Amino acid sequence: MSELTTPGYFAYWGKASPESDSSARYHLLAFHSLDVAACGQALLALPQFSLRPLAQALDWPLPVVERLFVFFLALHDLGKFARAFQGLVPDLSPDLVRNDAGKVYGRRHDTLGWVLWQEKLAETFPDERLPLPEDEFWGIWIRTAVGHHGKPPEEDQDGGLFALRAAEFFVREDFRAAREFVESLASWLLPEGVPEPGRRQIEVLRRHAWKLAGLAVLADWLGSNQAFFAYATQPRDMQDYWRDTALPQARQALQAAGLLAQPIRHWASPVQLFDYLQPPTPLQRYAAEVELEPGPQLFLLEDVTGAGKTEAALILAQRLMQQGVAHGLYFALPSMATANQMYQRVGQVYRRLYQEQAEPSLILAHGARQLMEGFRQSIVQASEQPSDRSYQHGDVSASAQCNAWLADNRKKALLAEVGVGTLDQALLAVLPARHQSLRLLGLAGKVLLVDEVHAYDSYMLTLLKKLLTAHARQGGSVILLSATLPARMREELLEAYRFGLSVVRDELPMDRRYPLATQVGQHVASHECATREQLVRQVQVSFLHEEEAALTLVVEQARAGHCVCWIRNTVEDARRAFGELAKVLPAEQLLLFHSRFAMGDRLDIEEAALRRFGKRSTADMRRGQVLVATQVVEQSLDLDFDAMVSDLAPIDLLIQRAGRLQRHVRQADGSPAADGVERRPAPVLHVLCPPVDDEPAADWYAALFPKACYVYPNIGQLWLGARALLRAGCIHSPGKAGQPGAVRELVEAVYGNEAESVPESLQGATREQMGKDLAEQSQASFNSLNLDKGYCIDSSGRWYEDARVPTRLGDESLTLYLVREQGGELRPLLDGVANAWEQSAVRIDARKAEALAPAWLQRFDSALQALRSRYRLLEEPAFILPLQQAGEVLLGKVLDKNGKELEMRYDPVQGLRW
Repeated sequence: MSELTTPGYFAYWGKASPESDSSARYHLLAFHSLDVAACGQALLALPQFSLRPLAQALDWPLPVVERLFVFFLALHDLGKFARAFQGLVPDLSPDLVRNDAGKVYGRRHDTLGWVLWQEKLAETFPDERLPLPEDEFWGIWIRTAVGHHGKPPEEDQDGGLFALRAAEFFVREDFRAAREFVESLASWLLPEGVPEPGRRQIEVLRRHAWKLAGLAVLADWLGSNQAFFAYATQPRDMQDYWRDTALPQARQALQAAGLLAQPIRHWASPVQLFDYLQPPTPLQRYAAEVELEPGPQLFLLEDVTGAGKTEAALILAQRLMQQGVAHGLYFALPSMATANQMYQRVGQVYRRLYQEQAEPSLILAHGARQLMEGFRQSIVQASEQPSDRSYQHGDVSASAQCNAWLADNRKKALLAEVGVGTLDQALLAVLPARHQSLRLLGLAGKVLLVDEVHAYDSYMLTLLKKLLTAHARQGGSVILLSATLPARMREELLEAYRFGLSVVRDELPMDRRYPLATQVGQHVASHECATREQLVRQVQVSFLHEEEAALTLVVEQARAGHCVCWIRNTVEDARRAFGELAKVLPAEQLLLFHSRFAMGDRLDIEEAALRRFGKRSTADMRRGQVLVATQVVEQSLDLDFDAMVSDLAPIDLLIQRAGRLQRHVRQADGSPAADGVERRPAPVLHVLCPPVDDEPAADWYAALFPKACYVYPNIGQLWLGARALLRAGCIHSPGKAGQPGAVRELVEAVYGNEAESVPESLQGATREQMGKDLAEQSQASFNSLNLDKGYCIDSSGRWYEDARVPTRLGDESLTLYLVREQGGELRPLLDGVANAWEQSAVRIDARKAEALAPAWLQRFDSALQALRSRYRLLEEPAFILPLQQAGEVLLGKVLDKNGKELEMRYDPVQGLRW
């Protein structure tokens, strides 16, 4: 029975628009439900969204699982049958159900759908083809459908519903209509021969529920697009509508959204992916030749800086894609600066992963100055259609949520075939953020590449381990890259992935070889890689104990014609050093690079740094040039300096920084050496560090670095690193096991189980930081989702809007969108460029900006409201900072967390100051 007979049934509206937006003001609920179900069915045909892993885990036929998914997806808006919901738009049409003033819409419609299921359908389902076990198997499934707005339906942790009763929101006619709708759909959508689920199937479904929920969100977004699913107000047979309208339009919607799978290119030799690997490095040869397992797997590549880890990772990704276990990749990096550089590198090769006629999408997870030519970025673009009517706060329509979500490239990058961004965007997939299931779904079928995996603190590493487990469960492969990974951390990451694969986990051997490639799937295999001859080197380490000595050295090196980098541990220290150097060196020889520049200016500075100090820089470009920078240069940027000074930092970061010292072979004058022979003097890393005494004072580090001691508070580890470098006198890259100064030996001397004891005077700070590390791990476990519970509100103690979910601890950061006043209008700081708003943004300590100063707000209030109404990215709670010209700088005024007024000053040389 597909033509319903309940009086007034077809008069239930499912979606509504303002009258001026459309000739048809509403879309009947039955038809919208079928639109979304049809989009869900179309999604299942794409390999990255296949439910085959779920079917195999349940031990059920795939067609049965797919039909069940489509059926439950058609029930996603059960809550809209409530007269309370229908009354949100009274007098929409006389043909619709009558309003009932006694039914107040006080809960989101996803929760109302869950209430209706529990009270009216769970125990007396109107079709015997759906077996009803004693345990709540189908309840797990229906949650993923009704929770299609990015968050599970509300319910008490004990399974109750806040004493909610369906009769508070539904009238008897609503119950009858909903039941008849379900019964009609079941008659032709439910499959025959559905097995009765048992305890094992319940556990399996909970683990896979997150993917079902993500598919429901995406299908609802696609099925809400008026460009393909025009509003229909006249009744017709549901099966006819399904066959003639919903299914054909769904296929067109997916094609227009750019979601159709792009054909993978098959290379005779994976090394052909690159034109310049002649010959490939040993690590790249390993990536091209290692035997792959048939299913999901993880690779951990540990090698020195310059060994070609990025190319090796892309070779492995291409082979996994060619094998059919992946269809795209997401490259996760520690910072936006490293993401910029990786975007450029991936942009030059990503099209070669796919066949020539393919149109793969590449999206950077934040604004970029230059977009690669010839790539497609139209992956589920924010629609220009009229937005559906929003229902109430916290329960906005699908198209409104979709457009707001897709206005932010950071989120959209996870849906592209190839995405490049920070790890934070991927970590939100395992945090209780709205639409986290869509992030997890976006990673499904992709290779997750995580660069600089050693660079994360205890909090982020705990979240990363959770993500590795979740990604393994959905059949995803992973590639981890590091130059300096402690053995303990290595073991924990591998174990997290193996846990997600549910393999028998024998104890991993402590393998101290280096460089090392490890493959984890159903089995574990390690391979020691050789190092190409050019990368085998020794960097001498020299200590400076006063900032004045460092300044003198930098000036001497610059005047001698060398290019120099001084890496400082805080923005304030970098600015001060830059200011002192500007007193004695010409401005054209100096460059300052840190994180408090607007993104567009930061990209310009990064481009200037790569031009002056990059692989292709010439002797004239480099001569006498000085870069003062913070940690933004220590990872993923291909920079090459003749001389370097570094503030004392953790040993792994010092090794990374040393990797930017004489990175490429050059002549004595700094020009590239075509013959591959280095002719500059032996490299020396100068470390600004307090004297390494056996009995240091408690303020051993803070006395020299009063601000950096808050950046690197584990003073004991800093002392151990300085001690190891002092004893070795050098860094051997890669070095051999047991050799003083070898990379692995230096790292383990600080982080290993056999590390020396920290002096008594520093143990207090060390114990305090160790306690904080344990607290961070605990906080990460508490903040992250309990994935084993399935897609339910009880999987977390609190669900957030994703802008507020912490992917990092420490000082909370805030994004400021900088605007300047021009002719009475507010324009982005960097106007007239692609992604102008994202390029005009800068992140700062959130304690520094709580609100605009009252007088400043009053001056710009109407202009700010106009901006917010025009640009989705700037809607509340986005922080917009208007700036006015004040001499040579731009000035804005804010209130900090304590209500104190601060002046924010911005210029493209120094960045944002207060």
